[in-house]
Amino acid sequence: MSAERPHLRRWIILAGLFAIAGGLVAYRHFRPVPVTVEPVTRGRAVEAVYATGTVEPIQKVIVKARIGEHVASIEAREGDRVTKGQVLARIENPVRELALTQGKTQLAKARRLAAKTSPQLAALEAQVTALRSQLDLAKIELTRTERLFATQAVTQQELDIARSRVDQLTAQMRVAEDQLGTARVELGAAADQLESQVKSLASEADESTVVAPIDGLVLRRAVEVGEVVSPNQDMFEVADTRVLVVELEVDEADIARVRDGANASTVALSFFAFPGKAFEGTVSTILPDPDRQRRSYTVKVRLDEPIPGLRVGMTAEANIVVQRKDSVLLIPIEAVQGNMAWFADNGRAAQHEVTLGVRDLTHVELVSGVAEGALAIVDSGGKALEPGMRVSTRVRHSP
Repeated sequence: MSAERPHLRRWIILAGLFAIAGGLVAYRHFRPVPVTVEPVTRGRAVEAVYATGTVEPIQKVIVKARIGEHVASIEAREGDRVTKGQVLARIENPVRELALTQGKTQLAKARRLAAKTSPQLAALEAQVTALRSQLDLAKIELTRTERLFATQAVTQQELDIARSRVDQLTAQMRVAEDQLGTARVELGAAADQLESQVKSLASEADESTVVAPIDGLVLRRAVEVGEVVSPNQDMFEVADTRVLVVELEVDEADIARVRDGANASTVALSFFAFPGKAFEGTVSTILPDPDRQRRSYTVKVRLDEPIPGLRVGMTAEANIVVQRKDSVLLIPIEAVQGNMAWFADNGRAAQHEVTLGVRDLTHVELVSGVAEGALAIVDSGGKALEPGMRVSTRVRHSP
């Protein structure tokens, strides 16, 4: 008996170990799977088109050189605020400036010649006046001679001489008046022509002065003093930064759902410069000409309110709202697989068929399938779920 007892004790110990091991295996197999759940709740479902873009001024103008020459001076720098007509730079233009000076001198001379006090016109006017006086006297003499001839106090020859004198002076005066009129027209036309030439030269000379076309901010300067510019070369970029818009690039697959005009789409905006903050805007314009390489359209968004610190060129992310529903059931996207979703039901995993609607980045509208308050499983820790499997839940509240 003494030899059998140690052997029996070993079997008892082994049996206990096997029982413990079996219990551990059973516990591991049947213990609840920890899952994270989120209740199905009511809220707003928003379907949106995602896009990125940049902040741009409402008006931006590229100022170009109108002539080719050396840059004589720079009058404005990047960041300067300028007004319409303010000088930004000057380009050397000696040939045109010399021609303008000569033209102004010739114009002044032509105007003096065309004036009533000019010697040429004064001489012609004096000639016309003298002839008119002589004609008046000749007419008086003719009248007197005609009376005398009626009384036969003078001969026919004397009467003919008096009449011939009037006709001769009349012809001479008409010639003088025509000469005076022609001189006035020619001198006036010469002055007008020179004035037109001077205006043209002045315009060409003005081309050497580069001015701001609008009130705004100098965003960019592309030239330096002494640099030779060519006609139509970019020199400055001036923008009206009082009103900023966001220009988004929207894929052609989504553009049909974006609206402008009276029923314009609203836009939720975020900027890398303002992390954690959201802003609102409205689609103001959809440009009709697409970017054919990117297959996208430019959409301009007007900000609902000014944003302090917002600058031209800042990067923006946007969700353009295309559909919105209020007070609908929402289920987290992580819980959905196709038209099925996992739920925690009385401590057990359950899979239900669901009908879905409007979808955003985090949630989707639940049209049918489960009731409000159902616990949708959003994370099972990598464990594959099976219907009826025991689960332990940790609630994640929706934002």
